[in-house]
Amino acid sequence: MSTLGNAGTTNSGSRTAHVFVGFTGICASAILIHALFTIHGWHSWEFLSLLVVAALTSRLKIKLPGLNGNMSVSLPFILIAVTQLSLPEALAVAASSIFIQSVPRAPYKFKPVQMMFNVSTGLVAAELGWQTLHRVSVLNFTPTLSLLAGCAAYFFASTIPVAMIISLSENREAFRTWSEIVHLSFPYYLASTGLASIAAAIGGNASWPMLVGMSLVMFVTYRSYRVYFGLVGTSAPASLTAQGLKAKSANTAS
Repeated sequence: MSTLGNAGTTNSGSRTAHVFVGFTGICASAILIHALFTIHGWHSWEFLSLLVVAALTSRLKIKLPGLNGNMSVSLPFILIAVTQLSLPEALAVAASSIFIQSVPRAPYKFKPVQMMFNVSTGLVAAELGWQTLHRVSVLNFTPTLSLLAGCAAYFFASTIPVAMIISLSENREAFRTWSEIVHLSFPYYLASTGLASIAAAIGGNASWPMLVGMSLVMFVTYRSYRVYFGLVGTSAPASLTAQGLKAKSANTAS
């Protein structure tokens, strides 16, 4: 979910929403320009491995019930890239994964504005997560605390813009929308952070056995979320029907 975080659409009549999308795109462009001047070396094997796995797993996504957003299985691999690779490499993994995740399935149409917002949000979140982790580590905090700080920064930078764009485009309360996103996605972020922590603890090498094992874990999590959200989706109409029957019987009795 990358992203969580990864986002909703903007109504054509919402000028403020388009301004917010434009601002997010400007921030992402500045981040890319800055990253170009920080390229000094590549973790070729780890980078390519995470790039491929994140791209493949990004299509396994779940729509958040009641919200115009979705989550993707690629999240732990983005967090591993943020915590273990250089800034340009982490940005490349995040951008490519979220781009592929944002390609709509039929019958939905491709929307360039939505794609730009999703990728821009992912770049901003990856930048803030990477910068937070490295700045906290400079303060001589433990590696675990630095990793948690970086993943937390990514979490807030991923979910807050999504909540903002949904509230602006759908006239919803921003904080309530964000709390709903957190309620649905926090366990997923927690599991992804745990996998990133395990990857760092076993040596920080993105080997294929480790990546395949994590993919299996996230696939099981993905299936559990699908079952849970499916039950949520079917229980809502049932509850509404029950309320309607109660109201009808009350009117008949009166």
